[in-house]
Amino acid sequence: MFYDIENFKKRIGNSTFYLDIYSSLNKNERYFLNYLLKKYIEMEDLKIEICKEEFFENFKIDIEDLNSFLEKLSRKNIGYSFADSLDEVKGSFNFINSYMITQKSFIINMPKDVKYSKYIKIIYSFSNRITYKFYGYFIKNFILKKNFQVKIEDFKDILKIDNRYERFFDFEKNILKPLIKDLEIPYKIEFDKVKVGTNLNNKVIAIDFKFKDPVWEDDDDMKLKSILFMIKGDIDDISEVYTILKNGIKDHGYETTYRTCFKVKQRYKSINMSFDEVLKISFKKLDLKDVEPIVIIKKHFSSPKELRKQFMNELEKVKPGVILDTSFFCEKFLQDFILLKEDKVLSFRNSEMSLFINWKQNEESTIKIFLL
Repeated sequence: MFYDIENFKKRIGNSTFYLDIYSSLNKNERYFLNYLLKKYIEMEDLKIEICKEEFFENFKIDIEDLNSFLEKLSRKNIGYSFADSLDEVKGSFNFINSYMITQKSFIINMPKDVKYSKYIKIIYSFSNRITYKFYGYFIKNFILKKNFQVKIEDFKDILKIDNRYERFFDFEKNILKPLIKDLEIPYKIEFDKVKVGTNLNNKVIAIDFKFKDPVWEDDDDMKLKSILFMIKGDIDDISEVYTILKNGIKDHGYETTYRTCFKVKQRYKSINMSFDEVLKISFKKLDLKDVEPIVIIKKHFSSPKELRKQFMNELEKVKPGVILDTSFFCEKFLQDFILLKEDKVLSFRNSEMSLFINWKQNEESTIKIFLL
């Protein structure tokens, strides 16, 4: 994917870069992508299982049309094009990688791009058809937070709306305001009308798009700013990292937050994860230190099988009826749990509980269960 291009963040300023949605999405498909994004954020898992009953309550799709709906969506994709003096790169990815329908539910496998690029994840939140083309055309400006101006005739050409909405009132109502509604939350963007002359009633000839100063620019916490300065070259989503650090200083103090960020900065590249991901995991571990586990077991187990049996017995006591499948656990946790590796720390967290397992062959192993 484009974020895998070597030194992408440094090179994008001197490149041409576009996204292009080859097939337009209908209203049901856009709504379903919104729904998938919400599920992904809740579960933090690219494999999403959806109850059929819940789905049909929310979508105007007949039962016999479900397979056709998912099959068509699975063939729709987004292309990208990146070119600079060093290279020219083209590629694409699907909105959903695959699906499987069972009697009571169906499973959607999301592309990993949703996890690794916030610029892709945002696309799943769009409600209006026009936003996809506009965002794809000006994606470079959105990544760089670079203000830009678009002439009205160019605007219509980019969105392929020809001579519709001759009155600016209609253009603003049907195009501009829905566009801003999709983009103002993730990007804090606003617009100004550019007119011929200074008269209030003069013709609007262009639109200025401006990115508002982010909230951290106004923050007078110099300790927080010092941490942001240290990690500014490593961050993908500064808004999310800002919130993590703000809460980190509040809950754990400046020194702990600084040390945590410094350690993450040193190690995240070596474990093939983004800085943001490792930071999020690190602070979750810090948060758990302030919670007493309802179950804590430290003992020598003769085998991973014995540890798994003990864990399931303890889990049944604190959460009766929980089954070891994707209805409660994420797929990665289940895979790692079945194939326990020596001294690998295995953790899982959802809205109800948090788990910690560390299997050691010749030493004490650890099982911790936290109720949240």
